[in-house]
Order: sequence, then structure tokens, then C-alpha cells
Amino acid sequence: MLSQDQINTYEQQGYLQINNWLEGEELDQIVQAIEKMEQLDGPEFFREKSSKKIRTIFAPEKFDSSILALLESSSLPKIIEQLLKTDFYLFQSKLNTKSSLESGVWSWHQDFKFWKEDGMIAPNALTVAILLTDVDVANGPILAIPSSQKEGEVESYLNNPDGVHDENLKYMISQGTLSEMVNKYSPIIPLTGKAGDAHIFHCNLLHGSYQNMGVIDRKLLMFTFNPIDNIKEVSNPRPDYMVKRNLTALNPK
Repeated sequence: MLSQDQINTYEQQGYLQINNWLEGEELDQIVQAIEKMEQLDGPEFFREKSSKKIRTIFAPEKFDSSILALLESSSLPKIIEQLLKTDFYLFQSKLNTKSSLESGVWSWHQDFKFWKEDGMIAPNALTVAILLTDVDVANGPILAIPSSQKEGEVESYLNNPDGVHDENLKYMISQGTLSEMVNKYSPIIPLTGKAGDAHIFHCNLLHGSYQNMGVIDRKLLMFTFNPIDNIKEVSNPRPDYMVKRNLTALNPK
């Protein structure tokens, strides 16, 4: 369970770090499950063009029960309920990997800008990123501007009309907008930590990441949770493994 200070930190800064959320055998089991999963293939699996290493696996809970258990029987649903304060469901899940010295830049963006096109109504969702490897400033951490979620939706421009899941993002922000946000809010910070730590961040928090220049592949297991009344149908939805349409509430009973 989160303390009131932790809840206040999330609401003020737009993100929260929980150290040692996964430890010991539970962490080892998840790491081993991901390693086995990386040998599989299918529409959920996106790989680097040259090395063929995994870049993203969507809906990893489909392939291993230990990952599904994080959604159903860990402390995670209780934590999310404290922050969202309403019934919620799993909107998206994925493993994001930045392999050492591979491509992997994600330009500055706000997730809600993209998720509106999936039917998300208001910027009320959040994402949990569980570190499966140590993450430092060398191996491509998420960069964030604390409290930038308070700005609402920042100005952006259409960069890649055909962008779906590609580092050449559909929408991007200008250097001028970035400078304005940094000057108005806090300096850019890296979301680093040890394997087993978790970062929770708001869907309007400005964030991005650069190439992994270190020797350790960076792996994040990511779950996005959305209030069940914060979604509407769209005419051309992305595949269910990318954006889930099962609105079953995950709130703890």
C-alpha cells in the first residue's frame, strides 16, 4: 500500500518510484519468463531490424502465468486503486527493451496524445514500468519532466501520419515547446533504478528516451491502467493485443 506522502508525490510530480517492488524469487521468475518469451514469435513481437533482438512484446501476460499473476494477485491493483480512485482495467501491456548499442530513441511525447485515437476520453490513465534490469544513465532510461502533466496537452505537430508503433513518432513536439516546459517546470530527470523497482507515471507526463549506450540491455515490463468509464469505441481500433477491449475491472475485491 502507498503512504499519503507517496500519493502526494505522484499527484504533484506526475510520477512515483517504488524501490524493490519485486524481489527475490518473484523477480527471478518474471525475468526467466521474459527470456523464454523472447524466443517466441507472432504479431505481438517486434524486433530490431538488424540483430532481430526483441524491441517490444505486446500483451506478455498472454504467454506466462507469472506475469498475469502481477495483475491479479500482487499488490499492484491496490496501489493503482489508491492513485486512480475508481474502477479501472488494463488498457495496454508490453515489454519494452532497449538492446545495447541498438536503435531505440523515443522522442519527447505525452502518451495521451496517442491514446485519444484509441478512444481514451480524458487524460486519467497511468502506466507502471517495472524494471527487469538495472537502469542507469548509460542504458537508455526514461527521461521525464516532473510536474509537466499539469500543463495538460502540450502543442505538437504531425510528424509521421502512418506511425503506429515506431520510434518515428506520429506526433512530436518542437524544441521551443520542450524549452518552455523545462523552464516552467523542473529540470529533465532520468528514471533510473535497480531491477525490481517500479516507476508509475501519468499519461500526460512529458517523457522520452535515448539510445542504450551501455552494456546492459534495458528491459521494462509496462502496464497501463485506465478508468473503465474513460474509453469509447473508435471506428478503426488497433489490434486487441495493442489496445485491450476487455473492460473487466481489476480493482481488488
